[in-house]
Amino acid sequence: MKEKAGTVKDEIQRAGTEMAGIDLLDTDRNDRIAGIILAAGYSSRMGDFKPLLPIGDRAAIEWIADTYKNAGIGFAITVTGYKRELLLPIIEKKGLREAYNQAYGMGMFTSIQRGIREAMTVFPDGPEGYFLMLADSPLVSAEVLKQIMDQHRDVPDAFIVPCYQGKKGHPLFIPACFTREILDHGGEGGLKTVISRHEDRMIRLEVGDESVVLDMDTPQGYQELLDYYEERSSYAAHRGIDWDEAGAAASGEQDAGLKLMLQGKRLFLVRHGEIRQHSEKIFLGQTDVPLSEKGRQQAAEAAEELLGNEARPLRIYSSDLVRAVETAEIIRARLAKEEKRSELSLSCDSRLREMSLGQWDGCFIREIMEQYPEEYKRRGENLLTYKFDHSSENFYDLQYRAMRALRGILKQERASENGQNTENRTKDIVIVSHWGVINVILCRLLNVPMENGNRRPVTNGGIIALDFRI
Repeated sequence: MKEKAGTVKDEIQRAGTEMAGIDLLDTDRNDRIAGIILAAGYSSRMGDFKPLLPIGDRAAIEWIADTYKNAGIGFAITVTGYKRELLLPIIEKKGLREAYNQAYGMGMFTSIQRGIREAMTVFPDGPEGYFLMLADSPLVSAEVLKQIMDQHRDVPDAFIVPCYQGKKGHPLFIPACFTREILDHGGEGGLKTVISRHEDRMIRLEVGDESVVLDMDTPQGYQELLDYYEERSSYAAHRGIDWDEAGAAASGEQDAGLKLMLQGKRLFLVRHGEIRQHSEKIFLGQTDVPLSEKGRQQAAEAAEELLGNEARPLRIYSSDLVRAVETAEIIRARLAKEEKRSELSLSCDSRLREMSLGQWDGCFIREIMEQYPEEYKRRGENLLTYKFDHSSENFYDLQYRAMRALRGILKQERASENGQNTENRTKDIVIVSHWGVINVILCRLLNVPMENGNRRPVTNGGIIALDFRI
């Protein structure tokens, strides 16, 4: 390819990119998009230094560096801070540029600002935009970044976030038009404060690749990510395709596999009984409240209904919140007594909990309306996607979590059935959970869009049965 005649501006840009140790052709190819890797934090919840955690034959930060390269992002910055010296050999090996954040102890937003400032020193007119990749989420594929860049070409002045089954993930793409606003922001509320001013310029891009919502912020998350890596690697090898191609394809077949595991079974979704009542209505998510006497009676009635349907589960599955556990234990005890099955057990799973409402959880609704009138209004206008704070969830977050729980239950059931005679294999699965969990599972299994189907009434102690035997 012949090189174009250069202007003075081109020569300045060439000098900047050569100083950074990158190929100018790469910069031309991706139209001055800067890749930023955020690797400055303490990794306190994880316990180990996340950027260096091994996944297959590479450390997490190496996966991200390779993803940028494979997506055609020629200029990538690693923002360092805590344990900076451990990252320098990999930064040099991968041809990354370092931006040390002296203020890393003040939080992630300072690292975002530091990365953007560093990117601006390379491109005289500033980058066209920025990818923010967290060390927590190293397995996002290059294909996802390419989809985001294609969307950016169509809508150049919008934030873009990839989603899987409606749940927001990583990386976030920031267009250059927000550079000054981000750099001028004092830090209160972090990047979310800036984004919240421009909700109408946020594109939620469905990519069909589960890697965007996986992170390793905790040891459990790391193990889930390693499991995903093994499954996706095996899938790619079996199909004879590479890692990037396997992402969306494997995720699509995962849904098909779930419905295949349900074939020949009945699924009983039981809502917990009524809770002890408060003096006035509260936001009830994961606040732990026991059953009332009426709730215990409703649980007993649910057990009788299951007996009437001749339900014979291997075990009872339940949310680990007390109102669900109490309901499930009443059901377990009744079924065990009726069928003389002392081995009938109860298995609790935190993924079957009700939606987390963050700081609002357990608060009186009246108080929330008085203290946060604008936020309460926004929630009403965007019920499916609204989240008050980082510890809260929306309906898409809940659906993803609940479906992971269901997949885990089906795998456990299949493992328990191995070695049993065909006639002894259970056809029934009983799950005791909450209104929100039951609704999002129904939407997914019945292929009903969330906006149309997440308001199905389920009374306390009520049962919804799905029959997959025919």
